[in-house]
Amino acid sequence: MALNQIEKIVNLYRTVAQNPSLSGAKILRATNNGILILSSWSQRNLERKTNQKFCQNHILDSELQPLSENFPIDVTTELLSASTEDGQRRAVLRQVTIENTSKQFIEIWDKQRLVKDYDLAALDVHGDVYTDSEFASFEWSPNKTKVLYIAEKKLPKSEPFYKQKPLNKKEKETKEEDEVSVGNEYIYKPNWGEQLVGKHRPVVAILDTTTDTISTLSGIPDELSPAQVLWTKNDEEVIGVAWNHEPRHLGLVACTNRLSWIFLLKDGDYIKLSNDGCAVRCPRISPDGKYLIWLERAAGGAHHNAHRLMYLDLDSHNLEADVLVDIVQTCISIQNSKQFYGLYGRLPHRCWSSNSQYILLSSPQQNNTRSYIIDTKTKTITEIQNGKSSLTILDVKNDIIIFSESSLMEPFVLTVGRFNLEIINAGDIVRWKISTPATIPGAENLMYEPSEYNYDNDDEIKHFNFIYFGPKGGDDKSVPLVIVPHGGPHVNYANLFILDYVLFVLSGLAVVQVNYRGSTGMGSKNVEYLQGRVGDADVKDCVTATKETLRKYPWLNPEKVGCTGGSHGGFLVTHLSAQYPDLYKVIVARNPVIDIAAMFTVSDIPDCRNALSKEEKIIYHHDVCAAEVNYSYDESTPMTESNQIEMLVKMFKCSPIIHVGKVKAPTLLCIGSNDLRVPPSQGKLWYQRLKANNVKTKLLLYEDNHPLASGPAEVDNVINACLWLLEHISIEKTENICLQEQKCDKCNNF
Repeated sequence: MALNQIEKIVNLYRTVAQNPSLSGAKILRATNNGILILSSWSQRNLERKTNQKFCQNHILDSELQPLSENFPIDVTTELLSASTEDGQRRAVLRQVTIENTSKQFIEIWDKQRLVKDYDLAALDVHGDVYTDSEFASFEWSPNKTKVLYIAEKKLPKSEPFYKQKPLNKKEKETKEEDEVSVGNEYIYKPNWGEQLVGKHRPVVAILDTTTDTISTLSGIPDELSPAQVLWTKNDEEVIGVAWNHEPRHLGLVACTNRLSWIFLLKDGDYIKLSNDGCAVRCPRISPDGKYLIWLERAAGGAHHNAHRLMYLDLDSHNLEADVLVDIVQTCISIQNSKQFYGLYGRLPHRCWSSNSQYILLSSPQQNNTRSYIIDTKTKTITEIQNGKSSLTILDVKNDIIIFSESSLMEPFVLTVGRFNLEIINAGDIVRWKISTPATIPGAENLMYEPSEYNYDNDDEIKHFNFIYFGPKGGDDKSVPLVIVPHGGPHVNYANLFILDYVLFVLSGLAVVQVNYRGSTGMGSKNVEYLQGRVGDADVKDCVTATKETLRKYPWLNPEKVGCTGGSHGGFLVTHLSAQYPDLYKVIVARNPVIDIAAMFTVSDIPDCRNALSKEEKIIYHHDVCAAEVNYSYDESTPMTESNQIEMLVKMFKCSPIIHVGKVKAPTLLCIGSNDLRVPPSQGKLWYQRLKANNVKTKLLLYEDNHPLASGPAEVDNVINACLWLLEHISIEKTENICLQEQKCDKCNNF
């Protein structure tokens, strides 16, 4: 492709990348005298090739009207932060590099100065503090003197069996030497998988700012890994999540199915608050300290599925939890004749009304994200009214609610509203914008439109949906179309601003996001329907969405259709190129699943869980391996040779690799060399087979993990994907675009 075309796409990328993503917001003060909000953002810094983090203070009056906001403040080196309830102190976990060594510090600030600074490496009580979304906590105690968090357990130092000792060793070194074990330096330490490398054995740590000491809590069984801890209403008890890591650590990122418990640590005693056989997350305590809620589902099965919302009275004697919102199989009717498809995702860190009766939360629903009010007394659910954009609750304090709003055509906006009893029945919360997104050039000519589709057949699940995003109109057959199935496979596309697709559309393409059967946001049965049908039902839905879109929008060109997708989306686009070689003319696949049988033993998510009981010895497995081919398998149970062969053959038959000989479409592969979820050998296998079959292909290999989201990798793979699509399905017939199928000196591809 000519340099002027490349420069055009790079400039478009730069324009779109200037829109920051809203990563969070906290209400620091909410009184009759005014409201102070701290918002957190992330923006791509192309010059530094990284994501730059910044925060901004917003001051509102008591009527929620913005009064002022300060300039953004760079907080890229801040990993975690927390303020005391009264806003008088702030703790910051900071990562800095000193003499080429990366170190972590916990800083304590008051409103005038830095009060204390703790060098965690020098104190040497534990390893690095966990900052990821699965484990991390960072909370002040109610008495405002202690900070609670999760860190890597300190392990004994080890040396080789033989190590020459220094002469004239000082006597004071003898004690340290005695604490060092020998011969254990190469012991394997399993970690928690993709994007959690280096996290082996977490511990609960407490920094006491009065005594300037750090301690780790005992009492949690050795086979469990604590996470997501929080204080109860006093300073002595801790509640959290405990994941089972025996006999094996399994990947946690995007996997809500791991066997776990909600626990209470009281006077050194470990007390289980949730039932056995469940997967739990997001414990949240009410403002009065009396009630605890959490999300729960059965352990095992599809890696992500609908949850139930549990409710526990902490002052009760039996500590038996009640179900506030049960798992939704398809959909149920709620207040105002709205339809509700179940709970997915996470709870806001603070989600209670000030009277500790109502819970405010958000969840993906069909092709959108919606927000709800749940009454703990009546168990009724009310949807908060909203238009077509996605609405997500970020924080709740003193009945002030902070929202994030976004759509495919509008970057993230911070809005604020007030909860009161008058809006309970209608869910009509008036909201005011307190941030202003940049205008997207050309957005006035674009549209997005969701579509529902129901098959007229005997399938148990007949429904799926898709979203069109592209030009509002145009001459007949004047616009190329790109089909985009999501990864997972058990997630969904919501109406959110996504840089990749905005870039594609501004470049002259139209995009269709497909929520095939198996996606979340459509009930538990929809998720489970895909198991045993991967490579079949999901492929069929993508083809149906393609044909329905071409029928519905006459300005789309049926001869110029491409596909792009990552992970399971990569699995689908390679399937589509092989099973429908005359329909799809170009493919971009990021870390695609190509051969499930080959991937089964090397992925960080090969299996899901053991049975709930000995009487119910049924084993379910993660979607990309055994679960999605609907095959039972247990690593602890010997298998016969015939059963093993049957399972591997079934995996192979539903994989794209079996159809590779039919592929015609030029294919771009973007692969992360550090990917633990879909090993890089999967994409390389597809590349090698296409090369052997004389199909035009190109492979980009990044030193990155599964999402390819680091600064340099993201910029390169997104722009390359856009250029590849335009090169092969652009309507324009100009000398600047190479459409040859053989080797071309101009673009230096095969």
